[in-house]
Amino acid sequence: MRCTTAVREDHGQSLVEFALVLPVAVLLIVGIFDSARAVWLTTTLAAATTEGTRYAIVHGAQSSSPTGPGSSSYTAPTTDTVVEGVVRQYAVGVASMTVSATWPDGDAKRGSRVTVAAAAPFTPVLSQALLGGGLSVTLRGSSTLVIHQ
Repeated sequence: MRCTTAVREDHGQSLVEFALVLPVAVLLIVGIFDSARAVWLTTTLAAATTEGTRYAIVHGAQSSSPTGPGSSSYTAPTTDTVVEGVVRQYAVGVASMTVSATWPDGDAKRGSRVTVAAAAPFTPVLSQALLGGGLSVTLRGSSTLVIHQ
């Protein structure tokens, strides 16, 4: 009869231990998930800006369809609609992204630099669930290349 009582006490103890460990395990799993989402977003922004910059250096002032200062798609100081479109095309799944394209040397001639930057807000799942989205971080990606043609 003593064995039966000991088994029942063990069941209650394991239930209490499970109740104490479960919230910590859920927070850990959601934290890993959010970290992976942040890395994905940062990598996507970096890759998209690299593609936008590559497009801009290939389509310099001597191109048949130029981008940057002097082109019809450029609005000073940081907007080129064609380059922005390329970045958005490569940033699949990124919402509320801002894109800027600048030519620090002031022109799109050979030897000039092109910088493309993108930023997007990131809100962790727990912040959305518990704080109504009150905690948000802006993640960024940028690329600078030199026009060679």
